[in-house]
Amino acid sequence: MLVRVSKLVSGILVASSLLVSSGVIAQADTPAAPNADSTANTTGTTDIQAMFEGNSSPVSPVNPDNPNKPDNSGDSGNGAKAGGGLSLIYVSNKLDFGSHEIDVLNPETYTAAETDSDLSGLWNKKAVTEVSDVRGSNAGWTLAVAGSSLTGTDGSVMKGATLQLPKGTVTNSGATNNGVQSTEALNVLDGNSATVLSAAKDHGAGVTVDQIDPSNVKLTVPANTAKAQGYQTTLNWSLSDTPAS
Repeated sequence: MLVRVSKLVSGILVASSLLVSSGVIAQADTPAAPNADSTANTTGTTDIQAMFEGNSSPVSPVNPDNPNKPDNSGDSGNGAKAGGGLSLIYVSNKLDFGSHEIDVLNPETYTAAETDSDLSGLWNKKAVTEVSDVRGSNAGWTLAVAGSSLTGTDGSVMKGATLQLPKGTVTNSGATNNGVQSTEALNVLDGNSATVLSAAKDHGAGVTVDQIDPSNVKLTVPANTAKAQGYQTTLNWSLSDTPAS
């Protein structure tokens, strides 16, 4: 009898041990989920980042009729050159008003279209100006022009002559208007600087093209002031980082 009791107690102890062990194992296999939300989640977020830098590479002239396409076909008539940052990359290098008889009675007005195109700096039959702004600041800019009186081959100065540059047709690279404004210059031969293109702050990025119809560029000569000789002067263009007000 004693033997049988001993076996029974031993069996009970073993069974109890197995039950305790099974409980521990079962508990370890169940993952804990502290702070778990029992409701469904249907949203999330993703952060997007990108960095851009100003373009320091020289920008070449573009097609005046399609500013999104580079075009060097007008290089022979370029009075500027390719450049990076904020640059004047193209300006027609010559306007020729042809040859005329002297009028001693009335003032006469001539246009830049009254000449053989081979003698002028026209591009696609237009006077072209191009400004490139790839600084990446959109800080704005101003393009001005100034000239002096016409001077004859004998060194004499023609008094009272005026040269009028009309408001041009402005386009730009990219898909949206960059906000550059063209302004008429009533007389660029008086020695004063006249603004012809301007971009306010947050405007003027990319390549801006200004085209002027040469038939609207007008040289007015007072009566009895011209001599029988050739006359010339030079227009000086100046691009500054001063934004339009």
